[in-house]
Amino acid sequence: MTDTKKIFIEIDPNAGFCFGVTNSIKKTEEFLEKREEIYVLGELVHNEEELKRLMKIGMKVISHDEIDLLKGKEIIIRAHGEPPSTYKKLKQINAKIYDLTCPIVLQLQKKISIVADEMIKTGGMIVIYGVKNHPEVIGLMGHTKGIGVVVEDLEQAKELQLDRPVALFSQTTKDKEGFDAIENYLKYELNSRHIPFESYATMCKIVDRRLPSIESFSRKHYMIIFVSGKESSNGQYLFRIAKNNNSNAIFISFLDEIEQLEISSQVESIGISGATSTPQSLLELVKERLEKKING
Repeated sequence: MTDTKKIFIEIDPNAGFCFGVTNSIKKTEEFLEKREEIYVLGELVHNEEELKRLMKIGMKVISHDEIDLLKGKEIIIRAHGEPPSTYKKLKQINAKIYDLTCPIVLQLQKKISIVADEMIKTGGMIVIYGVKNHPEVIGLMGHTKGIGVVVEDLEQAKELQLDRPVALFSQTTKDKEGFDAIENYLKYELNSRHIPFESYATMCKIVDRRLPSIESFSRKHYMIIFVSGKESSNGQYLFRIAKNNNSNAIFISFLDEIEQLEISSQVESIGISGATSTPQSLLELVKERLEKKING
């Protein structure tokens, strides 16, 4: 084991919660200060450690299948947003709704709804670049009014029947490279057929702005520990960027995983970073555990 004094451990100064996640967690904590419990429809944040913390103070996670059991209860809509059908169902059971949908996602939902109305008039379709079963995408699809389709990559885009006008959108946490590839393909194919094409690069600018810093931060250190929930789309994306810039980058979701890490005698510095759904407090705990492990 390397002399611990020679190992420099640094937390990425640009890591931590994005606004949407910060707001939803802060509001949930405020709700729980005034009541013993509150229900959240789906996981509030794609981070297992943060979920455990919130559940300890009274947050209860419910699935869409359990909505009917919560008549008159207080229910939080998480930052990912929901389709219109969810709001309708919650109103039917007289639930008190606290809507914590991220403002960026909310704006995107409204834009898709407006464009869907226009596309319906021309017999067009809406294409969303995203992860099919991701909660944000499910919410976005609910605003396409039956003319939406999800593609997860360029190969799926190539399977589309391009015989009508298309409007392209993106899940907010998807990568620009993937979006650009799909956009270029659709633009070329539709223009050659003289079919109208609209494109809206709706990736979150907060994730975009993380790219240069995660690249330089990853190159700065011998080893990178990236902390994120496995279900986090932006976490998977940012980790891929980190791994491309540092082959020694490692992905973890739980504090206990630190005990299984092998730290070779060659390690001189370790950088700790995470997804926009990873709290600063968890990154601090990872650093503490690392220092304890190294000090043996």
